[in-house]
Amino acid sequence: MFNHTMLASGTCFFWRNGAQIYLISNWHNFAGLDPSSGKPLSAHGGIPNKLKFTALKQISDADAAGYFAMKLTTVTVDLYEGEFAESRWKVHPTHGQLVDVGAIDVTSLVRDSGLSIRAANDVEDDAVLPPFASQDVFILGFPLGLIVGSPAPVWKRGTIASDPSFDIDDLPKLVVDTATRKGMSGSVVLARHTVFGQSIPKKDGTMSEPYVWAKRDIVLGIYSGRIGSGEMDAQLGIVWRRSVIDQTVAGNTFYIVK
Repeated sequence: MFNHTMLASGTCFFWRNGAQIYLISNWHNFAGLDPSSGKPLSAHGGIPNKLKFTALKQISDADAAGYFAMKLTTVTVDLYEGEFAESRWKVHPTHGQLVDVGAIDVTSLVRDSGLSIRAANDVEDDAVLPPFASQDVFILGFPLGLIVGSPAPVWKRGTIASDPSFDIDDLPKLVVDTATRKGMSGSVVLARHTVFGQSIPKKDGTMSEPYVWAKRDIVLGIYSGRIGSGEMDAQLGIVWRRSVIDQTVAGNTFYIVK
């Protein structure tokens, strides 16, 4: 948004870094610019100075079974301290806007607004498994700004289309084979692992008990758009690796308005 004027809609998710909660989306969603050319994405040239996100808020005490009522609410976040002065959102500490990822600390806003949110890296499965080509992935986002009665996203299915052992364009990204639409930029991407008759490593360094069969969804990264401008061009989507999310929130590099 520019003040109260909506410029575009996209997708975001939350990420925990210690005690801090960050809202994660694409660099181009925060900046309103094409990260390659630096030109405005909006036809009217508008640049955002605020963003507004939708989340759930608890509005009743829990009953004996632990259930409680919730409602949708929206929260507005200032992207800059002043009029396009000091940025409040972070960019990748090494590659800057070449990595299409941005992060803004919303810890106090979440607390003060009483939002019931869960960070993606808190709710993913507790497993450490490498991705592989042809693996099923799910892009969780809001195509065309669609919210069907709740902030629950649409799960768009795809497969990893490039060998994850290699970076594309010497940047920490890979491509997935899927048909996505506008509004999904900034979506969290999950890689689905199916485990048969084995133990798997966990985040704490230990091994799980052997599974007869198990399904594990792990954050692969963040989606940032399609390759090609046509609706049917290639149908390949760009995914920035999970590592760039951690690097961005842990870093101290803020966007500088040029």
